[in-house]
Amino acid sequence: MYRDIPTNLITGFLGTGKTTAILHLLSQAPVGQRWAVLVNEFGRIGVDGDLMQIEAGDHAEVYVEEIAGGCLCCVGSAGMQVGLNRLIRSSKPDRILIEPTGLGHPAQLIQQLTGPQYGEVIDLRATIGLVDARMLNDPRYTSHPNFQDQLHLADVLIGNKLDCYTEADRDAFYTLVKTQGSAKKAATMVAHGGFKQAYLDEPRLERTALFPEAHAFNTDSHNHHHDHEHAGGDWYRIEGAADGFYTAGWTLPADTSFVPGCLRQIMVLSGVVRMKGFVPVSNGQLRINATPGEWSEEALEQQVNPRIELISTDPLDWRVIERQLRECVENQAAPAASRK
Repeated sequence: MYRDIPTNLITGFLGTGKTTAILHLLSQAPVGQRWAVLVNEFGRIGVDGDLMQIEAGDHAEVYVEEIAGGCLCCVGSAGMQVGLNRLIRSSKPDRILIEPTGLGHPAQLIQQLTGPQYGEVIDLRATIGLVDARMLNDPRYTSHPNFQDQLHLADVLIGNKLDCYTEADRDAFYTLVKTQGSAKKAATMVAHGGFKQAYLDEPRLERTALFPEAHAFNTDSHNHHHDHEHAGGDWYRIEGAADGFYTAGWTLPADTSFVPGCLRQIMVLSGVVRMKGFVPVSNGQLRINATPGEWSEEALEQQVNPRIELISTDPLDWRVIERQLRECVENQAAPAASRK
C-alpha cells in the first residue's frame, strides 16, 4: 500500500519552461530516492516525456509517464488515473512531480489528488507556478482564465527565464507578486528553471479558483477535438483544439532531413506561438523548442522517433503549414528559405 507520497504540481502557461525546471529538479534529486514524473501535453504527438527520459538517461531512480493530448486536469480523466496509477506501481516513488499541460486549469487536478481516491496515497504539497514575465503585458495570455488561475492557485511563484528579462519585465513580475498579496509562500525570479528544491516541501494552501468554470468539471464539456490525417509520404498529422488554442503535430519519416533555419522562418511568419520537437538534420537530430522571439535547438546524442508539434492562438490552415514544413526538407528547402 502506497501512502503519503510527497507530490507537487509544476504549473505554467505555454512556454514558461516547466520541463526545463523539472529536469533541473531531477538533476538535484537526493541520492537513493526514486522520483517519478507524470507529464501531460496539449498536443497529441508528445515531446516532453521522451525528452525527460533522454535527460534521465540510465538513471535508475527517475521514472517518467507521459499522457499526450489528454486532459490531465479533468476530474474523472481516465488517462490521468491510469497514468498515475501505473507510475506509482512501476516506480514506487519517494516523490512525484506532475506537469500539466500549459493550458490546463489546476483546480480540478488538485481536487482529484486530494479527494477520496488519492487522499491517503498522495501528500500534495506546494504547487509551483512558473511564469515568463515577458507574457505579463500580452493580453493573449493575461486575459486567459487558465493563465490567471495558474498564478492564483500557485503556492510558490517563479518568474522563469530571468536571463531574458528587461528591466520592464522584472518590474512586471514585481507588480504581479504585489497583486497576489501575501498568500504565496515564496516568489522569486530564476534562469533556466533553477529554483530551490526546498520549495517543494512548502505546504499547500487551500484556495478557491477565480474561474472554476473556465475548464468545466465535466469531461464532456471541454470542447476538445482531434482530427487525424495521413499526410502522405509517411508524414502523419494530428490536429486538435481546446480553450482557444489550436495544435497540429506530425510524426515524420526517419530519413527526413530539415534545414533548421527554414523551420525558424516558419515560426516567425506563420502566427505559431509554440514549436517543439525532435527533427532530423544532415548530421543527426535536433531537439527544437521555440516561442515568439525565442529559439532553442540542441543536438541529441540519443535518436528518437522524429516529430514536430505546433500551437497557435488562431485557427490556421495546417495543410498550408505542412507544405511549408515539407519545403524545409533539405532537398526542397530553397523555395521556403527564399521567401521573405
